[in-house]
Amino acid sequence: MKTGEEADGKTPGEGRSGEGAWRRHRGLVLAGLAILAAWLWVTLPLALGQESLFFRDVLDNHFALKTFGASELARGEIPAVNPTLGVGQPFRGNPSALAFYPGNVLYLLLPFWSAFNLHFALHWLLALGTMAFLARRLGMGPAAALMAGLTYAGSGWFLSTLTFYNVVGVAAWWPLVMAGAVAGGGRRRRLRGVTLAGAACGMALLAGEPMTAALGLVPLLVLAVGRNGFLRGLTDAFAIGAVGLAVAAPQVVATARILGHSFRGTVGAVENVTKFSLPAVRFAELVVPLPFGWPMDLGPEGWWLWRTAPDTGFFLSLYAGIIALWLALRAVRRRPAWAVLGAAGLAGAVVLAVAPGALLRATGGLFRYPEKLLFWYALALPLLAGQGLHSALAAGRGATPPEASAPGGQRSPRRLAKPPWGAVVAGGLLVAAAVTAAMLTPRMADAAADPALIATQGIHLMTYLTLGGVLLLAGAAALRRRAGAVLLVLQLLALVQLFPLLRTIPTAPLSTPPAWAELVGTAPVGEGPGVFNTLAPSPSWEEPPPGVDRDASRADRDLRHALDLYPAPSLAFGLTYPMASNIEGLAPSLYSLAMIQTQAQGWAGRTSWLRAMGIDALVTYRPVRQAGLRLRQRAVHRGVPAYLYAVDGSAPDAWWPRRVEPASGPRAAFGQVAALADPVATVVVPPDVEHDPRGSVRVDLMRPDRMELEVSSVAGGLLVVRRSFNLLYEARSGDDVLETVPANVTLLGVEVPPGEHRVVIEVGDGPETAGLALSLLTLLGIAGVAWVARPRSPQATPAPDPAEATGDDGGDDAEDRARDGSPAA
Repeated sequence: MKTGEEADGKTPGEGRSGEGAWRRHRGLVLAGLAILAAWLWVTLPLALGQESLFFRDVLDNHFALKTFGASELARGEIPAVNPTLGVGQPFRGNPSALAFYPGNVLYLLLPFWSAFNLHFALHWLLALGTMAFLARRLGMGPAAALMAGLTYAGSGWFLSTLTFYNVVGVAAWWPLVMAGAVAGGGRRRRLRGVTLAGAACGMALLAGEPMTAALGLVPLLVLAVGRNGFLRGLTDAFAIGAVGLAVAAPQVVATARILGHSFRGTVGAVENVTKFSLPAVRFAELVVPLPFGWPMDLGPEGWWLWRTAPDTGFFLSLYAGIIALWLALRAVRRRPAWAVLGAAGLAGAVVLAVAPGALLRATGGLFRYPEKLLFWYALALPLLAGQGLHSALAAGRGATPPEASAPGGQRSPRRLAKPPWGAVVAGGLLVAAAVTAAMLTPRMADAAADPALIATQGIHLMTYLTLGGVLLLAGAAALRRRAGAVLLVLQLLALVQLFPLLRTIPTAPLSTPPAWAELVGTAPVGEGPGVFNTLAPSPSWEEPPPGVDRDASRADRDLRHALDLYPAPSLAFGLTYPMASNIEGLAPSLYSLAMIQTQAQGWAGRTSWLRAMGIDALVTYRPVRQAGLRLRQRAVHRGVPAYLYAVDGSAPDAWWPRRVEPASGPRAAFGQVAALADPVATVVVPPDVEHDPRGSVRVDLMRPDRMELEVSSVAGGLLVVRRSFNLLYEARSGDDVLETVPANVTLLGVEVPPGEHRVVIEVGDGPETAGLALSLLTLLGIAGVAWVARPRSPQATPAPDPAEATGDDGGDDAEDRARDGSPAA
């Protein structure tokens, strides 16, 4: 039976529609349906809100941001400050919050869990479509384009982005950005391609992670320059970037407003450069899906490379399918620039950790993770795989790639009939390696300190090697028959081995307030008491109790965290986290200093800071005997003992202190606060603040970006608001601007004159409003250009394209370049 793009014996033009078209493309259609079915199998429970992705930043970071953002969006607001985390960490300026991304409309239409996980599911599907579209723009046929899309969206690299709400958006849109740079054709087609690519670039920037987008400029230039020449390619890439920045203007402006006085902007990234570089041993993942265990499990099946590397990688696997790797290697000689790009990404992810100080200095502390350079590899390998399949199918249909031509320009039937011996040899070697592993594993398990680990991982390795060998042997047979659809199915089977990266967690336990949340007191989002868990910050305040998480899955661990009042899901029930981790480093520098210093204190100093920051409840895993901490309940959560303490005398939303104590600088002030018996009655401030204790404060309004307070004092002094000191805030009394100063190192102090005053503290949104206007005008301009430069209706019906009769839209890429007048990529 002929499948995929296999020639069917029909003359050019025959079978373009009806039964003939179905006969020619049925294999390709069935392969596409199998891919779609696999996507639906994973994503349908997510869309229904029954399950959720959970690993790493999904629950540890993005759940908190989107819970607050969805609540505020329902009020019609996109605030600058998020008071539920860190007494007011930046929100709309935080790229991880995706505050201006159009996809946020899902939160207005659907239940939270459905909207939250549809973001991942829809961008996963979008990635397949955009990469396939890019491959078509580069002249590949339908099967080759689908191979590129499947390889990209199904790779271990992309599945890893499903743990990052922001990175997945950039990854999904970027192939479409690159497609605009290779539009080719005349001026109208080029203009249309550049503007639409600029819109996709803007969506990628609005979707978050700016460092990934910045790294994407390199492959954009490689394709643009390779396709259109240096000057034209550089011009097009610059135009795409400029349009993208204009579309993303509100996000760009919001981030620029906070970056200069954030910890990351002033101090830079001081950790994780070496932690998230790529150990060279992980190159084994190019051939074997998960040779170092399953990152989302613990125990014998879990990730064990942490014994030689600090942590699981930023990207959990380099595997992109053994079929795709084989096809990509076949295309290296034809597309050397793509191959160099992919190799540079792999090499850079390894070597940049050699001199982390130089990396931090070169990027101003903004670039923390060398593994992000794998974006280049992730984009290059699918294109090479598609090109490898395209060239093989074109040769089988009679199109003559340059390297297949015999002397004198005649096609060499003998060369085209040559079996793909490389795949046969590689497949045989993998099967032989699996047999060897089967023989050695029992002996290693008998001698190992952890025989269960050796036995389990040995079985995994044998399975991976055997399947890899069988898939390569089957792929060689399919390629011999030019059965593109069969190769697609084999690639899908290869990628199914990455299923451990698609673990989910049931949402039902996360949708009900845990018993401790109800004991502490639930409320609307952002209005409840402050909570702190000693294991939540990094580094944590105490060692985990013995035996915690030794054999459970990470999903089980996160379900226990829900019982222990972690932000996920307790933020949804109104609890707040005044001492939250500064994950992106975008919180103000003074806040970061206070959190770092508090971790190193004993419990006496820590308790003073808990009160100063407004913590009402504390969760620990060992009993604590300290004045000011009152045990409320001891419980055993999933086999782990935990303790809930009430913190007496914690700070209110705003107050007038009885006394202020001057400090010479932030570090001195921190020590003074830690030593205070009552950090609410006495507040540490800069030395030039004068204060009269005879005053009072009444809170009339406490919203994220606007606070209204009635203040009365005899001789004036300091109003303290439990918000992080931030230069975005402006305080006024009528038309008078009031001075703001840091109080207790990191809180917001306002110097108020004598008498009665209505003090308004707010963050203006003028710059973001101007950016939003620019974005809308740019999008209107893009729509206008797309309309004016749209393809014109042909005046006459063109002659049938022989390439179309074989399922190819561009024939051989050399012919396509000759038609466009473009140099080789």
